[in-house]
Amino acid sequence: MSNLDKENPSCRASFGRTATRVLSVMIALAIMVLVVCYPRAIATDMTSVPHGWLVMLLIGMSICWVYGLGFTPYNRILRVIFTPLLGWPLVAIGTWAIFF
Repeated sequence: MSNLDKENPSCRASFGRTATRVLSVMIALAIMVLVVCYPRAIATDMTSVPHGWLVMLLIGMSICWVYGLGFTPYNRILRVIFTPLLGWPLVAIGTWAIFF
């Protein structure tokens, strides 16, 4: 890290934002690959699909995609919704409910 980076706190904040965006894309990609390539991991047949928990997982995945790809809405409410503070817990709770 150069001396300029040490003096500029916004550089460190930008790195943290980039790291959370990359992590969000990786989480969304992992869920997408699992659901599309191996749907039997979620349920063996259509009657045993935990629909409520699956919806929660997919909404969390969608929020991770939106945030991870860098979309920032103008609307304040949507800015709060499309953050990892909401997406990551939805993914974690949905994953826990479906797989554990």
